[in-house]
Amino acid sequence: MDKILVVALILSAIILLGILWCLTEPFILIKDRTTLKKSSLTSEAISEKTIRKLPRTTKNNSEDPDFRFFFFSDIHTEWCPANAKRLCNAIRDAQKRSQIDAVLFGGDIVTYPQNAEKGYKYLSIVSSFCKENGIPFYGISGNHDLELKNAPEKSGFVSLDLTSTNVTSKDKKHTICITGVPDSGKLNRIWQKKLSCSNEHPVLLLAHNPDSLLHIDADSRPDFMLSGHLHGGQMKLPFRFEFNVLRTTDTFPKMNVIEGHFNITGTEVFISRGVGCGILPFRFISFPEATIVEIKL
Repeated sequence: MDKILVVALILSAIILLGILWCLTEPFILIKDRTTLKKSSLTSEAISEKTIRKLPRTTKNNSEDPDFRFFFFSDIHTEWCPANAKRLCNAIRDAQKRSQIDAVLFGGDIVTYPQNAEKGYKYLSIVSSFCKENGIPFYGISGNHDLELKNAPEKSGFVSLDLTSTNVTSKDKKHTICITGVPDSGKLNRIWQKKLSCSNEHPVLLLAHNPDSLLHIDADSRPDFMLSGHLHGGQMKLPFRFEFNVLRTTDTFPKMNVIEGHFNITGTEVFISRGVGCGILPFRFISFPEATIVEIKL
């Protein structure tokens, strides 16, 4: 009986520690860096054979990038312990190292529309910081932003949904076209087949759901794509439980494309784990992150 009690106490302690860790992990914001290098686009069908997993973070890379962007996504401010001040500090640190060409937001301001004002306040703090430091701030809408009205204006970022802007490198030698596609919601999604940018300059696409790339015409695929939506799995349970049981409509996770850096038929893709939590206030082996994305043409 004593042995059974000891085992029960040990198991209870492990479960309690696990719960405490899952509640603690959302507070640990990872500030990382990745480099996307332009490659040759192909018209091949996207499949597991045409997807290459690449190193997630950049280490000891002495090559100067042509562009540096600060990218974050999925703040879901109902449970986002990494507050706006911490995000602004991360942007400040990145700017000290080298010029940031723009701050980019990948969508999902809140989980529930009735909490929109909290999300607007969060992004307004980021927007004010960007204005004070002369950094452009662009964003797109996520699937949870569908019912929000005038969110970009209330949040202070410039929306790139179905539009584009050209950004010139600090040495004036290169121009990149940044465009975005909106997320039309979880059910009966409307996927964009063409992008707003022409082929005059390399194209960087902001797409909240990385599955967007699966539906873009082969001749319109971007050179680079930044996404979020998947939260890195948020709770990394065995057998990809979240995507096989809870979120079965997402396609890329079935190809093991969930978070990190990939080359997909020539498009360099980075998928962020996001900053906040979705419906549940937990994370497990999927730390929140904000990323310096360097682009080399």
